[in-house]
Amino acid sequence: MRTRPPEGPMALWPAWDHRHGCGMTDVHAMRGTFAEPLSARDGGAVVVGYDESCEGTNALGWAASHAEAFGVPLKVVYAARAPELATSRGDAVRVESAERLSRAALVARRGADRARKLQPDLKVHGQGAIGNPAAELIMQSASASVVVVGRRTTRPTNSLGSISFAVGTHARCPVVVVPLQTHRQLGPGCPVVVGVDGSASSQEALLFAAATADRAGADLVVLSAWVRPRPEPWMPEPTEVDEHLDVAAAGELEAAGRHVRAAVALVHERHPDVTTIHRVHQGRAPDALIEGSARSGLLVVGSRGRGGFAGLMLGSVSRAVLRRAEIPVAVVRNGGL
Repeated sequence: MRTRPPEGPMALWPAWDHRHGCGMTDVHAMRGTFAEPLSARDGGAVVVGYDESCEGTNALGWAASHAEAFGVPLKVVYAARAPELATSRGDAVRVESAERLSRAALVARRGADRARKLQPDLKVHGQGAIGNPAAELIMQSASASVVVVGRRTTRPTNSLGSISFAVGTHARCPVVVVPLQTHRQLGPGCPVVVGVDGSASSQEALLFAAATADRAGADLVVLSAWVRPRPEPWMPEPTEVDEHLDVAAAGELEAAGRHVRAAVALVHERHPDVTTIHRVHQGRAPDALIEGSARSGLLVVGSRGRGGFAGLMLGSVSRAVLRRAEIPVAVVRNGGL
């Protein structure tokens, strides 16, 4: 097992234990909060939304590679919109629906054929459907290990497509959003990057990222960000403000280092063959993640969903990263709807 020491500010970190390649952290206390991700545990199919567009074709290629790496089937799904009831009635609706379903199945089969050419040994199934594409992929996510979608580029660069946003928000498994830009193949020299902050969602993201890196033979970059607090109007005189902010900044730095050490310790326990690279960045989490993943093949982030209305939203970090990233991004949600 090869490890690399942490990068970034180190003044407040505890002693580095070179025997294990990580800080001396009690990982046993954390075991109960980690759940093995579906992609590594249940062997569910990788589901990819495909529509013969450039974005859909790019997503198909990524999904086929991921399914091959994990030894699970690939399901290629295309959903055609239902006919408008305002312009069709009775038998006409049924006939048009049947025709649309037949065409949808044909598109899905062509996608499956394309995937087989990319990965000849992969078990692939094409499935056509009638209805909202996002709703179909969300339904498929209940039994999938991963759902993969392409990111539309016809919108402004800071906007998410409606399908990728809806699936990333509501899917019951990790979702990978693949941009149109050519992505690098995961493996030596092309690592997986994961952001950690000690939350349950980042912990699940960590295990998804570690399992993916392990199967791809890629390094895993574990990254945490911290922000120096800004002075508030209610704070006392400038000298005392500086002292107060220095103490707060030291606490933020120490917490970020603690999150990274705990994460690395667990990765080494679950995936001892994965080489980890440890980084602590000063700055906002989206900026740190985008900068830290510039030369990697996959960025993995957690997204909190606590049930109720909170479960119907993407977290601010995952939303910002999805809008800006030029590499595939995996969103691993925590909590049910």
